[in-house]
Amino acid sequence: MSDALSTDLPTSPCKDPQQEAIRLTRYILHKHYCENDVEAIIDLLDEDDCFSWFGAAEHEYAIGSNTVAGIFREFKGKVLKCRIREERYDVIEPAPHTYLVTGIYWVETDPSTNAFIRVHQRISMGFRTTEKGMRCFHIHLSNPYVEMVADDVGFPTKMTKHSYAYLQEQIEEQKRKLDEQSKELSSIYSTVPCVIMRMLRTSEGFKPLMINPAAADLIGISTDQLYDLDWSGGYCPYLAEEDAKMARQLMTSLREPGDRVDMIAKMERANGETMYVSSNNELVDRTEEGDVIQKIAFDISERIVLEQALERQSYEDSLTGLFNRNKFNREMRDSAYVDAPRLGVAYFDINGLKETNDSLGHRAGDELICRSAEHIRKFFDGKAYRIGGDEFVIIDTESSREAFMSNVEKAHQAMEDDGISISAGASYRNTACNIEAQFEEADRRMYRAKGEHYRGKGDARYRR
Repeated sequence: MSDALSTDLPTSPCKDPQQEAIRLTRYILHKHYCENDVEAIIDLLDEDDCFSWFGAAEHEYAIGSNTVAGIFREFKGKVLKCRIREERYDVIEPAPHTYLVTGIYWVETDPSTNAFIRVHQRISMGFRTTEKGMRCFHIHLSNPYVEMVADDVGFPTKMTKHSYAYLQEQIEEQKRKLDEQSKELSSIYSTVPCVIMRMLRTSEGFKPLMINPAAADLIGISTDQLYDLDWSGGYCPYLAEEDAKMARQLMTSLREPGDRVDMIAKMERANGETMYVSSNNELVDRTEEGDVIQKIAFDISERIVLEQALERQSYEDSLTGLFNRNKFNREMRDSAYVDAPRLGVAYFDINGLKETNDSLGHRAGDELICRSAEHIRKFFDGKAYRIGGDEFVIIDTESSREAFMSNVEKAHQAMEDDGISISAGASYRNTACNIEAQFEEADRRMYRAKGEHYRGKGDARYRR
């Protein structure tokens, strides 16, 4: 007798012919129920006139391996994937080199088929040894519950109960898996550092369906306060005003399921701290109540601060804090100045910086540069560039001609009053603005003033 699970099905022939007959019985059953491999079964059938087959159904009976092979090929693709367990087999040798295997086993549909039935089947197979090896000459398969058993009255109750029990087992197994997945998802939803929320969009606006605790941490409020916030615009009410306007526009672009928009926004936490948030917003479902919008948001403040620091380093002069030569070069290439309604450009150059460095040292020279920059910043904050060791340029698109020239004069006078000798040149236009041409014009005027200074004309101030 053999009693084994399907997981230990031997794949190689056994030396003991009786064990080989059991192995082939199991092999044929697994090829039929578990793999639906018809050709593998047909290869083991005996000569045509020596084969008989009885199937589980009442009409399933045929003689001759060729006839049965044709019937088996009709099964291909029609047998649901099954699992076999609790197999028990016996074998006898009624004649020399002839073996009869009988057995019982449970066969049940695999849950992946979405069909749930389990039956206890009986099998008998005959094998004989031939020149080609052991071949099957007889198969008789029976299902005890196809017909009612003695205890059944009017209905095959026992088979129904077995199948119902199997279905319940599978339901419980699926419930267990769903519970595990639900717990895992709940844990992820509650502990992930990013904001996850779903909102319902109706004609009246947005309302939150669910928000995870990370949103409260991000904003700096309690979880109880989350749903009391005004989400009607489809975004966090703590967004900066300009970014809130952008958020409203982006949310209206979500029209069909699958539509998605990303945005980076500046917001202020409940304690007044400024932060930056990256969010992706997607229309995930359309229901009778309205559109379901899913929002996932991350705090990217550290990244933005780092990017801003790197950008600042790329365009800020480390000694004076003014814009540097790199920033100036970009401004010179900026086509936006072509359309500027007004443009003032001034060029300042410190007189005698080299002599200061040579006589008093570079520290004194750096101090002279910084003092000059401070005076310029007072009148042209955010508009001044240090483009060389002792050279400063002003680019002003806001001031009128009178205000611009007045500020150039005031900056020049402030440096003179501080004992700083400076040469300057300026250019201003209300029409046909051209930053390169005006820079060259201011440059020429500055050098003319510098020339007058070094020729001994101490009253030379600046040219315009």
